[in-house]
Formats: sequence, C-alpha cells, structure tokens
Amino acid sequence: MSYRQIGVSRPRLDAWQQVTGQIHYVGDMYLPGMLYAKALLSPEHHARIVNLDISRAERLSGVRGIVTARDVPDNYTGQVDPDQPVFAPDKVRHRGEPIALVAADTEEIAQQAVELIRVEFERLPAVFDAREAMQPGAPIVHERGQGKFCKGNVVLSYGRECMRLVHGDVEKGFAEADFILEEDISTTAQRATPIEPFAYLAKPEANGKVTVWTNSQVPFTVSRLLAGVLKLPLNKVRVVSPAVGAGFGQKGLMMLEPNVAVLALKVGRPVRWALTMAEHFELGSTKAPHYMTFKLGVKNDGTLTALKRTHIVNAGAFASLTIRTCSKCTMLGSGQYRIPNQMAEVWIVYTNKPQGGPFRGFGMSQPAVAYETLMDMAAERLGVDPMELRLRNVMKDGDTLPTGQIMHSAGMQECLEKVRELSRWDRRKQNAALVAAADGR
Repeated sequence: MSYRQIGVSRPRLDAWQQVTGQIHYVGDMYLPGMLYAKALLSPEHHARIVNLDISRAERLSGVRGIVTARDVPDNYTGQVDPDQPVFAPDKVRHRGEPIALVAADTEEIAQQAVELIRVEFERLPAVFDAREAMQPGAPIVHERGQGKFCKGNVVLSYGRECMRLVHGDVEKGFAEADFILEEDISTTAQRATPIEPFAYLAKPEANGKVTVWTNSQVPFTVSRLLAGVLKLPLNKVRVVSPAVGAGFGQKGLMMLEPNVAVLALKVGRPVRWALTMAEHFELGSTKAPHYMTFKLGVKNDGTLTALKRTHIVNAGAFASLTIRTCSKCTMLGSGQYRIPNQMAEVWIVYTNKPQGGPFRGFGMSQPAVAYETLMDMAAERLGVDPMELRLRNVMKDGDTLPTGQIMHSAGMQECLEKVRELSRWDRRKQNAALVAAADGR
C-alpha cells in the first residue's frame, strides 16, 4: 500500500513567516491607548495576608489602576474544582501567587508601582512533599472547600479520596506468579520552557464585552472559565489565540487571562501583560511529581500475571488539570502490556508548590518510568532480551484493557519490531556481549 501523505516530509505552512519574523505573537501586539501590566507576586510559600496597602502605588504618576482580590466578581475558578483564586484574597499558598496587578503607561512605571505596594504577612508552616502532606498534623493548604473538594490535603477526585481501578483478581494473579518484583519509583517536577513565555492582552468593548488575546492552547476552555470569573454571559467574552510560541501542555490551562481582563475592565483601556521568563517560571505549572509503588507478578516464561500500583501525586497549591491527567494515569498507567489482573490507586495531594499540569504525556509518562523499569528488571531476572520480553507481553488486537475496552488497531508489536530493526538492536546487543566478554578476560 502506498501513502501520499504519511511518511512524506511536508513544509510547515507558516515556516517562512516564522523565520522572517512576520508572525505577531501576543507580546508583539499593540492597541491604541494600551497600558502595561506588572504583578506583585508572593515572596512567601505559605502565609496569611495581614495587611495589603496599595495607596502609595496608586499615587505614582503614570499608574492608571490596580486590582486585587476585591475587584474580581468571582475570585475563585478552576478547570475541575473552583479551588484557585484569581488574586490571593487572605493567604498565599505558593511562592509566586499573584496578589495585585498594576496598569501603567510603561512597564517601568508599573514595576515601580509594584515595589511601592506594602504587604504584611504572617508566615505559616509550609509542606512541599505530597507524602508528608498526607500525614496527620501537616499544614493545611486549603481551609476553604474542606469536605467539598478536599479532605485535609487530599484532593477529592470526582468526590473520592483516591481514584481506584480494579481489573481481574490481583491477589490470585500474584499467587500464580513464579516471582514478584516490587519497587518504589518517583518522578520529579519538570518545567516546560517554551521560547514564548505567557502573554495576555485584554480590551474592554462596547456593551460590557471584553476581548482577550492569549497564547493559550485551549481558548474555548478559557472563554468558559473567564465568563464565570467575570460573571458575564459567554457571548460577552471573546478569547483569541493567535500564534503560540510553543506550549508543551503548559499552555493548556487558564492561567492569567482573568487577572488582565479584570484590570482592563477596571481602567477602561487595553492592558497587556507579557511575562518575563522569571515570572513564567514562578507562575507556570509543572509536570506533577509522582511517588509510586509498583508490584509486578511474572512467570518463568515471561508471562505477566498481576500488577498492583499506588501513586501519590503532588498537585501543588491547586488541583487544576492534575485530576484529569491522573484519571488517564489511573485507567492506562499499566502501559501497553497484557496483564490480566490489575489494581491501581491514585492519590492527589495539595502542597505549597506551584500547581501541577499537563506536560508531554498527559499523565502517562510518570507511570511509564515505573512499568518500563520493572520490565527491564524482569528481563534481567529471567536472563532474556528486554525487547523479547516486551514483545511477548505487548497488547494485540482483541486484548482487553484494564478498563474493559477491547483493543483494535493496537500496532504496538509492529512498532517495537520496527524499532528493533531501525535501531539495529540485535547487532548492538551482540556488540555489547563481545565487549562484556573482552572486559571479563
């Protein structure tokens, strides 16, 4: 079979405009009468706001307006649960959380105004490790919403303390195994670093409408959530996503669009906030760290009999999309392998770190680290080629996923075989064996 498009290199339609600088990103945009925004970000990881004084900043020449939590029609939002304030109202939950946003004639004046804002904090104990946050007596990140979307620091995922999946009889599967491998494996937070940091431009329109330009990957989600924050009907909120200078999943959240929109509506003029890379690092989400325990049952012929896994996930200060990424992790976190008996428990936990979010894999790369590690360990224990062990256990058409779905067009066996061929796997293995033998002499 021949293909006209698949496997054929095609030039990007906008490649010439990209390399010649003709594409305008949000940070390049300018509107008549536009003001520039700068934010006061929390220097504390966890603290109560005892007093917030913006009076000196308001008197600075060139400052056109300042917004705080009291200016937001509905200050709480979230893509699953409304646990995230637009501006910190009474306490901050992570370093870098927005407290106030200034609009001024220039970025320099806006930054001077930020430095004139006075905040008195009462520092609170902070917790950064999800396992510690689950312990009795740990500092509580969210007092608001207890019993509704969290219990202690444990996020209630769709009303439950943990997401749980059961397929087959895992204890029976372990009893059938010739040996069992059990490992604690963890992944760290990873920060996406697109060349283009976050940037936003908001413009008040006639009849109480507002237009927001954002480099978001999800403009329709942003418009829905933004309408809720502003307490406006959806037809009065317009969100435009022009060229996006990379995102890697990090721009798949609503981030600071409400902050800029509230400020623009208050001052009655367009306002642009283009973050520096330092601000992007403080405010952006990370790939959520997982602390995992994986237990795998294996027969002497390489057949996998059972898998039991537990994930404790560091959501950071706000649940955001961690609930949805972990839904995928719960359902499909055993990978592409045929395992008849499975159990998974996934706990999502608040800490005083920046929020977790999607980044390259949407909840699947963290468990992949664990199950692929155990597959290598099993191959070493059996004394077989790790590629061969994977081919023995990879899912094929007609196999059943742990969710009960039947596989169609699996393609993983063909994929692995192609990888073995193109990587010259067998030759490399033979060379490695020769080197090992030489070293042994």
